[in-house]
Amino acid sequence: MTRALRGPHRGVVPSPPLRGWLAAAALLLLPASALADVFVLKDGRRIEGVLVKEEKGVLTVKTGVGEISLARADVQEILSQKTAAQEFEERFSKARSAEEFFQAGEFATSKKMKREAQKAWKQAITVDPDHVPSRTALGFVRYRGQWLTPEARDVQQAADEAAEMAERGLVRYQDRWVTPEDKSRLEQGLVLVDGKWIPFAEVQRSKGLEEFAGEWLPRELALARRDLAGAEKAAGLPLEFALGSDCLVAGPFPKARLELVVQRLGPVRGWFDAAWRSTPGLGLFGGRLAEIYAFGREAAPFQATISCFAALTNTLPSGWAEAVAGSHGFFFVDPFPLSSARQWHRGDEDLTGHCLHHWGHLLLGRLGYDGRLLPPWYEEAVACHSELVGHGRNAVFCRGTLSAGQGTSAGGPTVAFSAARFRDGEWRAYLKAAFEQKAVPGFDKLAQVEFGNIEIVDIAAGMAVVEWLKLQKDGGGLRAFHDVLRRGAPKSPERVIRDAEPRHALYDRAFQAAAGLDWRAADQAWRKWFLSSP
Repeated sequence: MTRALRGPHRGVVPSPPLRGWLAAAALLLLPASALADVFVLKDGRRIEGVLVKEEKGVLTVKTGVGEISLARADVQEILSQKTAAQEFEERFSKARSAEEFFQAGEFATSKKMKREAQKAWKQAITVDPDHVPSRTALGFVRYRGQWLTPEARDVQQAADEAAEMAERGLVRYQDRWVTPEDKSRLEQGLVLVDGKWIPFAEVQRSKGLEEFAGEWLPRELALARRDLAGAEKAAGLPLEFALGSDCLVAGPFPKARLELVVQRLGPVRGWFDAAWRSTPGLGLFGGRLAEIYAFGREAAPFQATISCFAALTNTLPSGWAEAVAGSHGFFFVDPFPLSSARQWHRGDEDLTGHCLHHWGHLLLGRLGYDGRLLPPWYEEAVACHSELVGHGRNAVFCRGTLSAGQGTSAGGPTVAFSAARFRDGEWRAYLKAAFEQKAVPGFDKLAQVEFGNIEIVDIAAGMAVVEWLKLQKDGGGLRAFHDVLRRGAPKSPERVIRDAEPRHALYDRAFQAAAGLDWRAADQAWRKWFLSSP
């Protein structure tokens, strides 16, 4: 039924806040006993209530939240009909069966009358305690013939389980039921594996894990993290770290800088594995991560960690720690590869280069390592190639000199050449200049050079020999040369065979294995190759 409006369409227009409140009021319901009107406003809203009075163009309407005022001009029509609450009460009062009460509850749900829906469903299970739809709507679950709330079901289920387990002689251990004997073993930290109780730590280690700071990590990572923690303590400052597939790089620098070093180490490892036909992975390092530490300009942190690192190996000679305290850095390869370098007065790229240079020493030193050391010319040549592969420069030379733009072979003539060009990676141009000045040492002289007196021209010559060997035997020459050299090297700490006869015999075997030449013929062959190359 539509109720006509009387009088002029004038009145008070509700304020914006009132309009919002009216929208909310439109969703609320009147008591079931009230006579309902629906006020349809011109903006499309519908408000349920009872018209109390009309006065001066304003309608006073009683709603479920109290009386409100409507401007008559805003009301399009008034419809007389039952409220949702009245409709529910009619359905509820007529219901007799559980299904009818359930349907009354469904009607209330459709009208968003949660309280009334609950009332109807509760009445349904009063009529029929096993009325499934009403029980389900109320959130009950069936457990062992009983309707229970989920919370009560869980409590009862736990109690039943405990009683059943007790009858079977079992007791609770964490989240499972075990025998009292097994509980005792578990509390001792034992784990059942293939019918045997063994310590949990042993099980974890059988999986290749090791504990660090309460966490079981891959063994290689846990061991490296332990060493890093020791270095942090010795240095007295926190050290960030970055991980590669075969190395950990750490230092008091932002992680991004350390990650850059890791990125540059990767191509060097690829180059080395290809040239020496070495197997990728941690096998080269004895199953450990190589540890590469880089320190800043202050001397104290670098020097404070020397004794900490020295304790990780038993192959260093006496007086080693004192000797390296004033150096730019050091490395060792036994029992796993470790390098430490400091920036000191150098630039960032030089410190990165130092890490790359040491990386070459570590890779070569670990290949077939048997406790014996390799000759300086060979190691230093490979280390310089590594730095060159890593970032295209040669800023680091172990015990070599690169001052005033000159480099000399021990006891040989000076080679006048730009040091800056050599640092920029132009070792070939430097060596060609040395050839022009007849300053390149013969191979036997090169083979006798110690780290203490190795010079730039020796390093450049060694780099050329390595490049030439890499071309021999369809790419297998370097590895063949290396394996013979390793087996015939003198006992540590010696690196050079001083007696000519055994030295010549060793290099004859090495060059024969690599290129089918004795050392004298090989010396002529690499020179001819180099001088004819672009």
